[in-house]
Amino acid sequence: MIEMDANLHIKMVGIDHNKASIEYRELFSFTKAGAVDAMRILKERYPINGCVILSTCNRTELWISSESNLSPYRMLCTLKGIEAGRYRDLYIEREGETAALHLLELACGLDSKIFGEDQIITQVREAMVLARKHHCTDMILEKVFQTAIGAAKKVKSQVRLAAADGSTALQVASLLKEKLGDIRGVTCFMIGNGKMGQLICSTLLLQGAVVKMTLRKTMHGTHPTESAIPEGCSMVPYEDRLRELASSKVVISATRSPHYTLKKNEIEGCINKEPSIWIDLAVPRDIEPEVGDLEGITLFDIDHLAKDEGQTRNENSRTEAMDILQEYMDELKNWFAFRERVPEIQDIVRLSVEDVSKRLDHPIETIELSEEERKQIQLEIERAVEKTVGKLLFGLKDTLRHSLWKECLEAVYDAANKDTLKS
Repeated sequence: MIEMDANLHIKMVGIDHNKASIEYRELFSFTKAGAVDAMRILKERYPINGCVILSTCNRTELWISSESNLSPYRMLCTLKGIEAGRYRDLYIEREGETAALHLLELACGLDSKIFGEDQIITQVREAMVLARKHHCTDMILEKVFQTAIGAAKKVKSQVRLAAADGSTALQVASLLKEKLGDIRGVTCFMIGNGKMGQLICSTLLLQGAVVKMTLRKTMHGTHPTESAIPEGCSMVPYEDRLRELASSKVVISATRSPHYTLKKNEIEGCINKEPSIWIDLAVPRDIEPEVGDLEGITLFDIDHLAKDEGQTRNENSRTEAMDILQEYMDELKNWFAFRERVPEIQDIVRLSVEDVSKRLDHPIETIELSEEERKQIQLEIERAVEKTVGKLLFGLKDTLRHSLWKECLEAVYDAANKDTLKS
């Protein structure tokens, strides 16, 4: 058994759909810009080596790398200006190996509300890339996140996790069919043209719905023509969204706005009283909850989509996935165990170089050479010893079990430290 907790200095805290409803999750959610600001504050304020914030519709997680005895939960509450004791029961804190295994399972979709869904692996990658881009991550968090992404890719390629309805887009279509029956010809209005919005529009178009989608005049510095609008989908300027509400049987919103984009007092005069279905997929929510009180409107949020059937239905797939994840966990443990031994290996290499150099001092002096030639030979000998000894010691990691490798390394280190010609 390889011990990892002692040298894997990572901690995380998370709030997710398992313990918290959307009303609580949205209190702790972050936009991308908000996550960047928060990570920078954490790096400046606390003795941490790195941090990553993962914020999705179903969860918010703060990851830190630090040797200090810090509570990521208290750090997160401080960022949000929330009393630490108020929501403690909704959070889970993990560290070391337990935290790493959680991330591997998470990236595969094993802990998603829609079991095995594919979007989470992209969200994990984007969280790591965002932290890296703004110099907030470190080598340890990079390694853990990269291992999780690699493991998830292998699981996705070898194990069928998701059922036929294993995506948010298909869950939306399923909900509409449940409430409306055949959705061919149904007018659907999508507010938000991010990846989720595009997937939903494409899915509804394939089902025969008539779909419109909002598009901002400029979005993140790009022109409208640079944004992807699914073929067959009509474009509506975001500023004109209220005008489209009355003619839409279905209204779906999935923006990254930190505030309500549809408020009750703003839309009361823009809708008719015909029955319509509204679906809010954003966290924090786009649609003010009181909108659901208006005549004719049935309002759903993201917590209405998934059913808790996946865990039981996919138990065999979960077992297969965990076998793969264990391989990646073993690899991660080996990497960290090896990393802890690097200074020891460097010491052995240094001692070996010193010993060989002393042994060759006299033979080299007996050869007629210029001082410059003698120094060059000495330098080449030292380089050769360094490469050879280093190759042998680093190679043991791949050829011996960890317990034997550790024992062997300790024995070599003791031997190298004994009195020889180096002293």
